[in-house]
Amino acid sequence: MRGLYWVRTDLRLNDNLALKTFLEECSEGLILWCSNKSTKSSGFFRQNFQEDTLFYFNKKLSDIGQQLHISDEEIHFELPQIFREFNFDKIYFSTLSAVAEKKEEADVIVFCQKHNLMWEAFDQETLILKKDLPFSLDQMPFIFSDFRKKIEQELVIVSTVSQTLKRNLPLKNFNYQNKLKPHPQLLFNGGEESALKRLSYYFWETKAIHTYKETRNGMLNENDSSRFSPWLSLGVLSPRMIMEELRKFESANGTNESTYWMLFELLWRDYMKLFSQKYQKQLFLEDGIKKGKHYSSIRNKKLFQEWCKGITPEPFINANMNELNRTGWMSNRGRQNVASYLVHSLKIPWTWGAAYFEEQLIDYDCDLNWGNWLYLSGNGSDPRARIFNILRQSEVYDPNSLYQKKWLL
Repeated sequence: MRGLYWVRTDLRLNDNLALKTFLEECSEGLILWCSNKSTKSSGFFRQNFQEDTLFYFNKKLSDIGQQLHISDEEIHFELPQIFREFNFDKIYFSTLSAVAEKKEEADVIVFCQKHNLMWEAFDQETLILKKDLPFSLDQMPFIFSDFRKKIEQELVIVSTVSQTLKRNLPLKNFNYQNKLKPHPQLLFNGGEESALKRLSYYFWETKAIHTYKETRNGMLNENDSSRFSPWLSLGVLSPRMIMEELRKFESANGTNESTYWMLFELLWRDYMKLFSQKYQKQLFLEDGIKKGKHYSSIRNKKLFQEWCKGITPEPFINANMNELNRTGWMSNRGRQNVASYLVHSLKIPWTWGAAYFEEQLIDYDCDLNWGNWLYLSGNGSDPRARIFNILRQSEVYDPNSLYQKKWLL
């Protein structure tokens, strides 16, 4: 059988049932990655990290006799041409949650139905498979704490998929040429080897996971938090791989609040993905999912640009924005502060900030980015708006101003 594996945010060999099934079922196949509207709007760091990740994914594929074909076009433009040149029988892909990605999936399914093709979609974006949730999507608890408690009462986490992959010759003479190159100057290197190295380093070499709950709001040190998010965002790491490593660590070293807090954060990620899938377009509306705003907004482009450039009256905000603009990275504590300041102090629409983060963040994830901004604005599922005292936050999380000294130079 001839197959097409449409790669999305599953750029890994490990724990990738879509890739494994494609290789097992097909005697001839093509592995394709397509651009989309969001990737085309990427800023310097996000774009380079994506290219770096694609480069190393292709390198890993070459070890099993495969090649990644790259298209600058969106999937619905590419499918007719590929089908004309490569008369495939079945498409394999992983499902995603956000509205634009769901539209892509719907277009692919319509194409398959029109041409009498088989298709198979794989649920491997979240820690908990959708079939194992103790509720349907429309009955999903609105508040995260209710969601978490319900999940933890009936926690089912499927083991990671075997990484033993069949060698399979790719189709010859197809019209795609990879022009990928690595970007070693990045704060994070793309690729599965880098991701697994970080996983091992954080859990086993430093055992930093044992103090995760205490240090996760830190802003200066690389082990203050796990920093798994860049690889999670493109599916280089799966949440199940992290959970499996966590269980191994707890078995060898014991459990504490910090090891539990890693599960807590993975459940928060699942919650945001399901929240995105449930509310779809509402995730991107300034009014969000509630009637009436919890704040009044003004469309002041000058204030917004000052925030973007890190030239506000608040040094703590400026330091965080400088780090983002120079590296593509910002700590979770920093993200909450700059978002609160933009929305609740400057009164700028939260959607402007979310769009800027989409461009700049090296670990951009549609569901988490837009969901967290909406949550903080008070128009999401949080019963209250998240309004921070920036001076107090600076005193608590940067008491000696070391972070500000580093990023205000």
